[in-house]
Amino acid sequence: MLKFGIMLLALVSAPLWAAGADIVPEQNPAVAAPQLEVPAPILLAQDYIKALTHRDYNRLSRFYSRETKFNDRTASKTITGGGDILTFLRRIHVYTLDYSFEPDHVFHSGNLVVMIGTYRYKSRGDLFGKPGQTIELTIPGVTTLDLDMEEREIKSHVDLLDYDTMRDQLANQ
Repeated sequence: MLKFGIMLLALVSAPLWAAGADIVPEQNPAVAAPQLEVPAPILLAQDYIKALTHRDYNRLSRFYSRETKFNDRTASKTITGGGDILTFLRRIHVYTLDYSFEPDHVFHSGNLVVMIGTYRYKSRGDLFGKPGQTIELTIPGVTTLDLDMEEREIKSHVDLLDYDTMRDQLANQ
């Protein structure tokens, strides 16, 4: 009976093997996997954050209108209007040596983009009452951007940053 089973297996599998049959079908290497398209609101948000962290005020001015609101919820600071926002950013960035945002997760719902990640700052210590020092901070946070996609502007920028972590880091520098 065992010989019969082996013979039957050989007879059934031989034509498949001869025909090049395989468990995993061959894939045409010329056909690439489809690429995911990044939604337009996320692309606009990324462009904005790049201009912000590169301190490109010329590009930033194109994202703001007179009605744009910039709100650091954790610091209870709200500024309205592109001109005032740029003045505020220039004043803070005077002390900034390096500034970046590393997103861990970005998603959107319509024109609202949520960016969860880490802000990295390297600044002069006199901003924090530590003249002559260079301060480096890694601050987790959430940034939400309400976008006007027609005008390609920021209606509202809201930051929620972990200032407790910032205070702990400052105490150790």
